Amino acid sequence: MAARRVAKSAVDWAAFADRVPPNQKDIFRAFKSKSDLFVSKVYQHPENLPAIDFAAYATKLGNIPMVAEFEKAYKTLTVAYPSDKNNLKAKIDTEEREAEAESKRRIAESQKAITDAKALLAKIDSVPDRDLMTIEMYAEYFPEHAKEILDKPKFFPFRKVDQPENNPHVIN
Repeated sequence: MAARRVAKSAVDWAAFADRVPPNQKDIFRAFKSKSDLFVSKVYQHPENLPAIDFAAYATKLGNIPMVAEFEKAYKTLTVAYPSDKNNLKAKIDTEEREAEAESKRRIAESQKAITDAKALLAKIDSVPDRDLMTIEMYAEYFPEHAKEILDKPKFFPFRKVDQPENNPHVIN
C-alpha cells in the first residue's frame, strides 16, 4: 500500500545518474541515500490510520455517552486537502509552457546558427591556401571585402611604402 503512495513521485535514478557530471558523483550518491532514507521512513508507516476500537474504550471508561460523542465526532472528522488559493499551479503550468516554447525557439535559433557556421566552414574549406591565392581569387571568394582592393590596385611588392600614393618623390 505504501509503495503506491511513493510510486507516483518515484525518480528514474538511472537516467538521473547518467546526467550527473563525474565530479559530482559523490554528491549524487549522498543525495540518493538521503532520498532512500526518506522513502524508507514513508514505507514504515501504514497508508491508512488504524481504526479506533471505540467499543473497547466504552467498556473501560465509565462514561459511555462521552465515548459515543467522541466516536461520532471522529467519524465526521475530515481533513481538507490543501487547496491552491492563489491558483499557483496554473501559473506554474503557464510559465512552464512559456519556458518550453522559449526553449524550442532558442533551440531553433541555435540550430540555424550551427547550420550557418557549418556553411561558413565549408566555404572556408573550399578557399585555397593564402600563399597560393591571387588578388583576383580573393575578390572572387570574398567580394564584400575585396571592394577596396579592386578600387585601389597596388603594385608589387605590396608593401605600403612601395605604393605610388606613399612615395614622397611622386608629385600628385
